[in-house]
Amino acid sequence: MKRFEISSECYAFPQKYVLGLSADAEQMDRWKATISTFLQFDQDENGGHPVVGQFQQATMSPYVEQLRTFAAMFAGETGLTVDDLGFVSDNPSSAEAIKASHENLRLTARKAQRTFGACFLNVGFVPTCLRDDFPYQRRQFYLTKPIWEPIFEPDAATLSSIGDGAIKLNQAVPGYFNTDNLEELTGINASEMEPVSNEPAE
Repeated sequence: MKRFEISSECYAFPQKYVLGLSADAEQMDRWKATISTFLQFDQDENGGHPVVGQFQQATMSPYVEQLRTFAAMFAGETGLTVDDLGFVSDNPSSAEAIKASHENLRLTARKAQRTFGACFLNVGFVPTCLRDDFPYQRRQFYLTKPIWEPIFEPDAATLSSIGDGAIKLNQAVPGYFNTDNLEELTGINASEMEPVSNEPAE
């Protein structure tokens, strides 16, 4: 960022030069010559005149690309995308492409859930023994499985795919999906209201 700021000064005020000035010419104010939009130079007694030019203007592109490279390296290590770090692309990705780009992050979260789940069981083992005043064996807890909310909040497209898959599986294996295991996939609690029947009342 320090190089970025220094280069921005050269970008805003590019260096200029004058060729052909005589040795006894009046010295110009450098600041005035830098920010002025009009400079006047008279001819000498021989009809010669100085040549005014400007160095090539500095560009900020190398620094922007350097920052983008650092962001891409950080994104590769963390499972994020460059868009997550503020470098939005000109052509925005589709929802499927965004989900695919976060697949590494989802797998990392899954692995963390397995690790944390085992740790939570170990932490809960000792208080349970103290609460019941009974020395339980650890093998009595191996069937305990922690339930996690979905890693990413499901959108309408995800809910639609889960619903289609649940219907097809229930047709093949009746009762395979129900309110208990669908809640784990969607993260939405099942409604406690009684289903409304469309049949006419007798």
